Amino acid sequence: MMYEEQETQMQIKLLNTVVELLPEKALFLPDTNTLVIADIHFGKAMHFRKNGISIPPQSAERDYLRLNALIEKKQPARIIVLGDLFHSTHNSEWNLFCEFVAYRSGIRFMLVIGNHDILDRSYYRKLCLEVVENSLEIKDLILSHEPLKKVPEGMVNVAGHIHPGFTLQGRGRQNIKLPCFYMLPNQLILPAFGSLTGLYLLDRTMDSDIYVVTNDKVIEV
Repeated sequence: MMYEEQETQMQIKLLNTVVELLPEKALFLPDTNTLVIADIHFGKAMHFRKNGISIPPQSAERDYLRLNALIEKKQPARIIVLGDLFHSTHNSEWNLFCEFVAYRSGIRFMLVIGNHDILDRSYYRKLCLEVVENSLEIKDLILSHEPLKKVPEGMVNVAGHIHPGFTLQGRGRQNIKLPCFYMLPNQLILPAFGSLTGLYLLDRTMDSDIYVVTNDKVIEV
């Protein structure tokens, strides 16, 4: 695997496919002009508020603003969501997402179904979202929501679900927990795109590469 830093993004090669790791916690495939994101969990803020947990309404808007800025930056022809697009049952935030997609009719939206995508499939199809039940292949990449337990030979699995994070240790006892792209020999796990997802902290192993995401760049550690 090779990599080079290009301004705020990190470019790496997965087998024969060049990909860009973006500080917006997204993956870009320049050869096919495809943006890949995972675990947005739209509707989670409203879900919390309905259950008596105080969440500022601006938390959902921030994710839309980030996604909109990312679309303006990369101008993708296709956006693939690797599962957990919407957090739970239908609520008023779904209408906001409908407006967001309708305004961008020139972009092909695809959803690889995740464990939180429990709405009837008709909701997604009414928005012209292409629904993929299990996995999607693009060249030598196989995209799924959950990391595959067995990756086909000659392929790299790109997945979400884990919400990976890594702890950076500073001098003394200070540390900081950051989202990360977690790379294994035949698997790349994406950070969660949503702001309300939390982190599952992963350890470094002998065969892992870790790329932490700061506010404005991706850094290999």
